[in-house]
Amino acid sequence: MMRTTVGRVEAVGIGQLRGDTCNYIERVAAGETFVVLRRGRVIGRLSAAHGLHAMLIPVPLPQFRSRAGHFVSRVAAGETIAVAYNGRTVAAMAPLDGSAHPGPAAAQTSG
Repeated sequence: MMRTTVGRVEAVGIGQLRGDTCNYIERVAAGETFVVLRRGRVIGRLSAAHGLHAMLIPVPLPQFRSRAGHFVSRVAAGETIAVAYNGRTVAAMAPLDGSAHPGPAAAQTSG
């Protein structure tokens, strides 16, 4: 598998993220960081939640996987999304431009 990098950070496309979500979230929980791409454009960063868990409503991993495109769109709009795995908030996907703001991710996911 060919790896794409942005700077020194490995880049992952939305299709890759959806196809191997568990692996990427486990790697993030272990300390790795990824740049998330949509159609070749950098949308945000997927990294460990580091203290954000109190500010965000986490999205369960299966929901994050099945609606990855929806959550990437929300990150592109400036929202930070937390991801829960095995009952813990382990990852956060946030915009790179510094405009991140916590949003009620789980509250708006139905529909």
